Amino acid sequence: MEKDSPSAYLPLKHDSVYRLFIRYTLPTIAAMLVTGVYVAIDGMFVGHFIGENGLAGIMLGYPIGSILYALGAMIGMGASALVSIKLGQEQKAQARQIVGNAFTLCLIVSVLTCSLGMMFSKPILIWLGAEGEILQMAQDYLFWYFAMGAFAILSMAFSALLRNDGQPNRVTLIMIFGGVLNVILDWLFIVVIPWALTGAAIATMLSQLATAWLCLQHFFSEKSELRIGWDTLRLRWQHCTQIVRLGFSSLLMYLYLSVVLTLHNKALLWVGKPIHVAAYGVISYTEAFFYLIFEGIALGTQPITSYNTGAGLHDRVTKTRNLAFGTTITFALLGVIFLYSMPEWVVYLFAGDNAALQPVAIEGMQLYFWGLPMEGMLLVGATYFQSINQAKTATMLTGGKLILITLFIFALAGVWGVNGVWIALPLCSTTLAVWMLFQLRQQARPQPALSMG
Repeated sequence: MEKDSPSAYLPLKHDSVYRLFIRYTLPTIAAMLVTGVYVAIDGMFVGHFIGENGLAGIMLGYPIGSILYALGAMIGMGASALVSIKLGQEQKAQARQIVGNAFTLCLIVSVLTCSLGMMFSKPILIWLGAEGEILQMAQDYLFWYFAMGAFAILSMAFSALLRNDGQPNRVTLIMIFGGVLNVILDWLFIVVIPWALTGAAIATMLSQLATAWLCLQHFFSEKSELRIGWDTLRLRWQHCTQIVRLGFSSLLMYLYLSVVLTLHNKALLWVGKPIHVAAYGVISYTEAFFYLIFEGIALGTQPITSYNTGAGLHDRVTKTRNLAFGTTITFALLGVIFLYSMPEWVVYLFAGDNAALQPVAIEGMQLYFWGLPMEGMLLVGATYFQSINQAKTATMLTGGKLILITLFIFALAGVWGVNGVWIALPLCSTTLAVWMLFQLRQQARPQPALSMG
C-alpha cells in the first residue's frame, strides 16, 4: 500500500519520551479532571440542595446511564489506537477512513442505546431496590440522560480522537469550557429552577453537547488531516471489527465502573440501609477525582505508545509505559495520604454538615481507599495493552475484573455485611494487579511491527 507523508506526527517518533509524556499527559489529566466536574458538581449541588434522597437517587441512576460513556469509550479508544498505529505505519488515508467510520458507529449506537435506555431504565431501578421518592428521582434523571445521550457518546469518542490528531491542548480547553458550562447549568436547573435530578441530567447533557460539537468541528474542517467526508462515512467491515476489537477493553472498563456502582448499591441495600448508599455516593465521587487522573495518564500516553508500536520503536514504548506506571503510583499514594488525613473535609464537600452521614461515610472511606494504587495501575495497564494492539490481554484484565468484583462483593457482603462490601474492591484490584505484573514480566521480547492494512 502506498504510504502517506506523516510529517505532522513525526514528533511522536523523534521527540524525547519525557517531553512527549508531559505534552500529552498534563493537558489530558487536566481535561479528565474538568470532565470530572460533570459528575462532581452534580454531586455537590444534589447533596447540598436536594439532600440525602437526591444523592441516593443519582447513585442508583448514574451507573445505568454510564453505559453511554462506555460505548463512546469503546468507539473512541478503539479508533484512536488504530488511527495512531496507522499513522505510525504512514497510512494516513486508512486512518482518515477509521475516523469517519467511528462517527457513523456513534450515530447508530446512539439511536439503539438511547431508545432501549428510555424503555427499560425503570424496571432496572426497581430490580436494584429503588422505591418511593428515590425511584422517581432516579427515573427522572435517567429519562433525560438517555433522551440526550447521543451527545455523551459523541463527546467521549471524539475527544479521544481529537487528542490523537495532535490536539491535546485543544481538548483540554474544550473540556474546561464544558465544565464551566456544566456548573452554570447546574446552578440554573437545580437552584434557580428547582428541577431536582431532571435538572442535573439536562445540565450534564447540554454540556456534553457543547464539547461534542467543538470536537467534531475540527474533524469536519478542511484543516484537519483526518477530515471526515462523505467518502469516509460508509461503514467498512474491517474497520468496524478492528475498532470494536481494540475498543472492547475500554467498553468493559467503563461497564466495570457502572457494574461496580450498581453492585455496591445492590449489596448495600441488601445488607445495609439507604444511608449506606448515600455514603457510597460520597466515596465514589471522591474516587472519581483520582480515577480521572489515572485515566488522563492512560489516555495521554496512548498516542505515544500506539504510534511507536506502529513504527516498531519498542524501546520508546517500554519507556513510556514505565513512566506512566511510576506517575500513577505517585499520584495514588499522595491520594491515600490525603484521604486518610482529611476524611471529614471530603464528606463535607459533597454532603455538607450531615451528622448522620459523616461517620458512615468516613468508616467506608477507611476500608475502601487503601486499594487506590492498584486501581490506578490496572486502568493504566489495560489501556497500555490496548494501545500496543494486545486486545486479548486488555480484555482479560477488564473482563476478569467484572467477574471477580461480582464474586467478591456478594461473598464478602454475606460474611461481613457492610464492611465486606467496602473491602471488596481493594481486594479485587490487588489480586488483578499481581496478575497484570506477571503478564508484563512475560513480555520477554519486543513485539514485531504490526501489519493490519
